[in-house]
Amino acid sequence: LVGVRGVGVAGGAVGWVRIVADLPANRPALARVLGDLVGVRSDLIVRGGDLVLGGPHPVEVVDRVRELGWTSVLGNTDAALGDVRPQPEEARGFVAQPAERTREMLGPERIAWLTSLPTEWRGEGMVIVHAVPGDCWGIVPHDASDDTLRETYGQLGVPVAVYGHIHHAYVRRLDGLTVVNSGSLSLSLDGDVRATYVLIADGNAEHRRIANDVERVAADMLALDYPHATTYAEWLRTRCLAHPTIPPK
Repeated sequence: LVGVRGVGVAGGAVGWVRIVADLPANRPALARVLGDLVGVRSDLIVRGGDLVLGGPHPVEVVDRVRELGWTSVLGNTDAALGDVRPQPEEARGFVAQPAERTREMLGPERIAWLTSLPTEWRGEGMVIVHAVPGDCWGIVPHDASDDTLRETYGQLGVPVAVYGHIHHAYVRRLDGLTVVNSGSLSLSLDGDVRATYVLIADGNAEHRRIANDVERVAADMLALDYPHATTYAEWLRTRCLAHPTIPPK
């Protein structure tokens, strides 16, 4: 059991929270998740960051998410589009060209919306961040020690901390703290290619997985002639990259 029941929002109580993260411009994955929503009760949807950089459908995905009105937090690749947060030196060389191309596709108004998002969302007993508190680039792996999880997320002062970023869904229950990784809608790195998100419902955390059309997205990426398209397509197909946040140069 996750130690949260009835997450408060807008003065009310929300019992069912769906957290989706790491959807880099993957329109088919977004469509499939929306289809899954039909059969899953959700009082609130929070998007945990990384919406468009590294995928072939940035305009369609941004416009659809804004239309849906999802509550959102800032991810590291969102920040990279506006250079509004520091990023590791190792990431700049690889991310620079995809970021420039994505900025061209989105235009200034969409970029302004995306890069102005807050770094965390708080509800009653729960905080959602993209990576670690105060830093959307920091990495806490799925097999981090209990002490590391307590030191990193215990400072948030809530019984439940949810993050994305590493694309590896898991739940770790500690004394007084439960840490949840939401998984990834586009590039799961936990051995399951399906799109993954987490539903926190009346005290329980359930990861839901939906079939993902990897080949279609890879083909769209290659046809677009997107920077590093071959590398991105290979990551999608193999579900493997050298590092979950800082790609190889």
